[in-house]
Amino acid sequence: MEKACLTELFNPVMTSQQLLRWWHRHQARWLTGEADAIRNGLLQDLFAIRRRLELITGEDDDSLAMVERLYEALESLGNRLSSPYLQESLPLALQHALSDWPAQIPLSAELPARWSPEPVENITLLLSVVEHLRQTLVALPSFPQACILSLIEGPDGKQLTIHMTIDRPSSLMALCESEDWAYHLTTFEILTGGKAGCTHQGADILWQFVW
Repeated sequence: MEKACLTELFNPVMTSQQLLRWWHRHQARWLTGEADAIRNGLLQDLFAIRRRLELITGEDDDSLAMVERLYEALESLGNRLSSPYLQESLPLALQHALSDWPAQIPLSAELPARWSPEPVENITLLLSVVEHLRQTLVALPSFPQACILSLIEGPDGKQLTIHMTIDRPSSLMALCESEDWAYHLTTFEILTGGKAGCTHQGADILWQFVW
């Protein structure tokens, strides 16, 4: 009896950029699925348990407080894994992310009410850039005097702009010219096929992400 021949592995011809884009898309969708499982599964179960405890023990029981803490921790974990607004729009996802912006850093966000459909992997990537910028600003010895984040969409493409004014731009530029930040900008260009850059003049620093 002849043995069955093994089917040859499918070996598509692809570039490194195509492979990285596929991997990023795969990871973004996987994280979104995990976050949705938390929101639609575990959080719903905890809410039902809390309602039952209320009926049995009343509002002052310690177990209710414990369930509430678990609920908030799981909700926060789900939001860190994936924005709850990924399926809605980029402006809503940015607005939600900026709600946790440090109070000591003045922020003005100019976000349109309407936005064309955006791949979840693009939204995830842009949120990552904004979060990295937030961490960078918090680590500075002095905070910016103003920060304006704007999002526009035109016939030639989309653009996220971050305009910052700071008394000591050299400290911020040193961090933004670091290898870690350069990796963020390069990753954006590779995964979106767009362009990212930073310019500065005097106390003003401008980041632009175009795709």
